[in-house]
Amino acid sequence: MQRSEPSSPPVDIAIVGGGASGVLLGAQLVRKSRLRVALIERGPHLGLGVAYSTHCLHHLLNVRASDMTALADEPDHFVQWLARGDRGYGRADFVPRAVYGRYLQDLLAESVDRSDGRLRVITGDVVAIRDRQDGVELDIESQSALRARKAVLATGHRPPSKDSGAYHGNPWRDEAIAGLAPEGSILLIGTSLTMIDVLLSLLEQGHKGPIVALSRRGLVPHHHPSAPIPTPEADTSDLFTGSLSQRMNRFRAKLRGGLGWPGLMQLLRPHNNELWHALDLDQRKRFLRHLRPWWDIHRHRVAPQIGEQIDAAKARGQLSIVSGRVEIGQATDDKVEVTIVRRGSDVREKRSFDRVVDCRGPRNEVDVHVPLHAQLVNDGKLRPDPLNQGLDVAVDEALIGRDGTPSDRLYVLGPPTRGRYTEIVAIPDIRLQAADVANGLIAALR
Repeated sequence: MQRSEPSSPPVDIAIVGGGASGVLLGAQLVRKSRLRVALIERGPHLGLGVAYSTHCLHHLLNVRASDMTALADEPDHFVQWLARGDRGYGRADFVPRAVYGRYLQDLLAESVDRSDGRLRVITGDVVAIRDRQDGVELDIESQSALRARKAVLATGHRPPSKDSGAYHGNPWRDEAIAGLAPEGSILLIGTSLTMIDVLLSLLEQGHKGPIVALSRRGLVPHHHPSAPIPTPEADTSDLFTGSLSQRMNRFRAKLRGGLGWPGLMQLLRPHNNELWHALDLDQRKRFLRHLRPWWDIHRHRVAPQIGEQIDAAKARGQLSIVSGRVEIGQATDDKVEVTIVRRGSDVREKRSFDRVVDCRGPRNEVDVHVPLHAQLVNDGKLRPDPLNQGLDVAVDEALIGRDGTPSDRLYVLGPPTRGRYTEIVAIPDIRLQAADVANGLIAALR
């Protein structure tokens, strides 16, 4: 690519990614400083990202409205927005994600107005970020290069795999299920939240055919109680010390003692990062390998009405949950041949589906096929975290380079930091991180 000479006015902070994470950071910076900020998004839908670009009204938030404010220091910001628009939702409701997307877009528009020109929105794909004497220079496709004193990578999620005929590796595009006959057969690889999204989209469009959802353990997220429950009072300090086995034994004892999964997970919710950071690297690897699936189905619960739809689809025989592994064979435009080996069996079951959709969840790890990653890796500015979950970052979210040195110019926000936090995909987590990153940047540039 031929690089253009910088002609855009320089900024103090460039935010790469205009999804939820980038909008939350931009809003914090506008409210707390007079810094000049550029928000750069390659797609046409600012503020939405993967989660909130859906058109399906059955895709609901997994958290009640009362805890979905975008601003850490304004706890009722979202609830008040709902009330002003008379949208028919209250504090205890699980609001459609499409509605929440409009909230984020309104927040961005309000932040731009409030900024008096200090917050600029740029459309384009950032393909390189290079050090310059007074900061960094960003190469943006189809745009002039941009100078900034510091840059923040808020690049969000990437799809699980690539499309091939009737095999769809991006479950978040409408094309994943478009054109599938109402009676067609479909295999969903994965049984977590992404699978549920595709399932709900299929049901909304009136799909009648068989749906098979497959994962190694066949675990499906549980659903929230129909009404909010009070946070129980219990001592959980013993869960933060000792070996992983000791902690798990104490955890199980609390469940047997009557706390129950919903109450215990609600009690631990504000301390999830503290729990994670209390584990050493080997303990974290063991958790991801053996315990993460069970943690996730209780931690990332769905709205009660979604749980009812899943149960109904299973009861009428339309939805089958299979535990095992799958091998993808020939994929044409109309069929995908697969081999299924069920858990605990050696039998290789040959099957054919009209559609296969990869629902194994988003990817956030370093990927040299992404131009920006390739350039930063080549320049020694980027390396994977020790668990290969995302990008390696320091305690202040500074990007750590190949030599182990944190950058003083490049920072990371949101899902790409999951190796450090593991739980950094939901708004309640990202809004706190966005506030901390904003405060750190403002202090550094003051």
